[in-house]
Amino acid sequence: MKESKGNFFKDTDGNVILDLNCPLALGYNHDVLINARDSAAYDRFLQGTVDVSSVPPQDYADMLGDDVMPVAPTGLNQVHLCDGSSTTANEVALSTAIMQFAMANRKENYADLSVLGFSKSAHGCSVATLSCSDARANLGNVPTYDWPVCDLPELEMPYSQHEKANQAEEERCLD
Repeated sequence: MKESKGNFFKDTDGNVILDLNCPLALGYNHDVLINARDSAAYDRFLQGTVDVSSVPPQDYADMLGDDVMPVAPTGLNQVHLCDGSSTTANEVALSTAIMQFAMANRKENYADLSVLGFSKSAHGCSVATLSCSDARANLGNVPTYDWPVCDLPELEMPYSQHEKANQAEEERCLD
């Protein structure tokens, strides 16, 4: 990669390419990251690619508690950080949900469990995320699980002004 900005990068031949799988939430060379280069956090994490979940620093738990948990969604008391890709985040979410359900229902065999997918959706490029995505998202024709798929509700906004119609649409899709 010769140079990059946002979710675009330029290869050594000068071609500008849109990176649809950019692993950085702010894109490449975002001004916030550039301006953070004088900080200790940048020196420790952003300039390198060490997987902190595999080799966590000594104060990792404190950093999660002090820096991540204050911005976690209300009601969540734990976090799990992934590699920054949507595929991995969704894969971890699916695995966690399946394991939690299995433990809560004392299931030892996960083979009969499935995840409800939605048409017109794309959740990543792993076997599990493709299994709950629209079949058209599976460009590589990767073998997937035979999980159920329902229509993605087409809701009208603002939701509160169309609440009855939206609820009917959600029920239609679930039926």
